[in-house]
Amino acid sequence: MFLLSGEHPTLPASEALATIETEGHESEVVEKLDQVLIAKTDADPEILAERLGMTHWIGEHYCTASPEEILDAVGSSDLIDNLPHGDSIAVKIKRVKQYSPKVDVKQLAKDVADQLLEEVDFQVDLTNPDNEITGVLTEDSCVLGVVKVRVNRSQFGKRRPKNRAAVHPGTLQPTFARGLVNLARTPRGGAFLDPFCGVGGILLEAGLIGAKPIGVDINPEMIEGTEKNLKEAGIKNFELQVGDARKLSIGEVDAIATDPPYGRQASTGGLELEELYEDSLPVLSKALKPECYLCISAPSQLDLEELAKDRDLEFKEKHEQRVHKDLTRNIYVFKRR
Repeated sequence: MFLLSGEHPTLPASEALATIETEGHESEVVEKLDQVLIAKTDADPEILAERLGMTHWIGEHYCTASPEEILDAVGSSDLIDNLPHGDSIAVKIKRVKQYSPKVDVKQLAKDVADQLLEEVDFQVDLTNPDNEITGVLTEDSCVLGVVKVRVNRSQFGKRRPKNRAAVHPGTLQPTFARGLVNLARTPRGGAFLDPFCGVGGILLEAGLIGAKPIGVDINPEMIEGTEKNLKEAGIKNFELQVGDARKLSIGEVDAIATDPPYGRQASTGGLELEELYEDSLPVLSKALKPECYLCISAPSQLDLEELAKDRDLEFKEKHEQRVHKDLTRNIYVFKRR
């Protein structure tokens, strides 16, 4: 059970599933609800939590029911049997957005706790419990599970673009940059490329999960900024070069994620946007090892699925994001054949 951040309607769930795949595990989606993903997998939640950017916590799912029927569902689940009887518990109910507005979350939490305490004399510890049982009110359901690990999302706040050594307008927020890295199925210890790296926001996230960042940008000042940002974050094993993404001179890499230049603050080196993508996609395809992934964004007026045809790139998914009133971008994921 993943409690998702909600900062985008589709990216967080896809990031979670892509990360499971990257770590070498299979998954089966049981249910997708607003800010909640339930999936069957044997992946280690601790390892997933180290990578994820758009998830609040990962837990073990026990039941889903309407708020009116959740007590019956808890009684029919294996929750009581699986809670160690010497441990302390806390029960919390969280409302996503404005769902189930008539439900009193404190009363519902008390009712669930009372039901558990009728069966076993658990110690209640609301501050530091051994087991945190949380129900999430979303859509027309209450999804209940036990929290196993929380994602340290405070780290992303510390790495906001304005807090870095080198700053440039239009840089992705770190949770989105981490999401792109994970959608590209970036392996730890693998070679990761951003061919339009700017001041290195995406490279930074790749390096922090243990990949080797390789950055290319046509602007020498951007490369200087990237070097400052990577060193400031303690990332030592990286490769940077001033160059044109249409004429890469690097070996094959394990993953590519990039946010090419477009929009008000962007410089495209005098190229029309469509020309930039048309010339870059075949080069990026060749730079990827077979069966590896490219995650790339583009303004909505460009159809990258069409442009990527005949490029040895298999389209996998697309996510739409409104940046501001004049710009909507799509985030594409392709797999190298």
